[in-house]
Amino acid sequence: MDAADPTPQWGSILVDPKQPSLPGLKVRFLLDHLPTAGKVLEIGCGGGKILRTIAHHRPHLELHGCDVREPQDAPDVYQFRRIEGAALPYGDADFDVVLVFDVLEHVPDPAALLAEAARLLAPGGRLVAFVPVEGERVSFYELYRRLLGADVYVETKEHIQSFTHRELGRLLGAHFEVRDRTYAYHVLGQLMDASFFAATRLKTLKSYWWKDNAMYHGKKAEAGALTKTMNALLDVGNALAWAESTLLARSRLGAAGVLVECEPREAAARR
Repeated sequence: MDAADPTPQWGSILVDPKQPSLPGLKVRFLLDHLPTAGKVLEIGCGGGKILRTIAHHRPHLELHGCDVREPQDAPDVYQFRRIEGAALPYGDADFDVVLVFDVLEHVPDPAALLAEAARLLAPGGRLVAFVPVEGERVSFYELYRRLLGADVYVETKEHIQSFTHRELGRLLGAHFEVRDRTYAYHVLGQLMDASFFAATRLKTLKSYWWKDNAMYHGKKAEAGALTKTMNALLDVGNALAWAESTLLARSRLGAAGVLVECEPREAAARR
């Protein structure tokens, strides 16, 4: 791709769990559900920002990541393996925690991925996940699909799946029992996310999002006025959405994202 149409890169900079933002909210949930020691695997680790964030806050964990793409920045605090097929390149019961953050919506067979996650968990292990819920009939995502085409989010953020809450519940329930669940991306967060990604069909905004977005690449001292303005607006929008999601964490109404901690069904049945 040329500079005007950059390849999506989700970044490798650390996320501050105290930051009033949606990424900060998701990382706070994750850190609260990690053990102090053990082996952790992130499926779909992208540029490694989640694993690097964990390494900073939970230095005694052994971290692993896998993805279909090689990370742009060489892994340092985690061990990386490339995914070559349907089966993940690890042995049975190999991990204490498996992470699936912003990944299920990108894969052609989410049920198979969750089955693999269950296979990889050791006795007493946990799945910790964040999954967007963009398939509800009453949502801003559906509004933009009607206005701009059914594939608008396939095109702009590679989301080839759009789950409803019921569909996601069935997917998770096939292999896991949910032990903790909170909701995010309510009205403000959903509106911000749905609108901004729909707007990235414009090449100028798409280039900004994947090259100059401070959430993925950090704030650049030499950034121009437009980039600084867009990042400032993003900060304000994130802070408002964070406050909303914090207040409504236990409410599913209007939520377009779910954070869960799950245990495999076999383990739940033995308790």
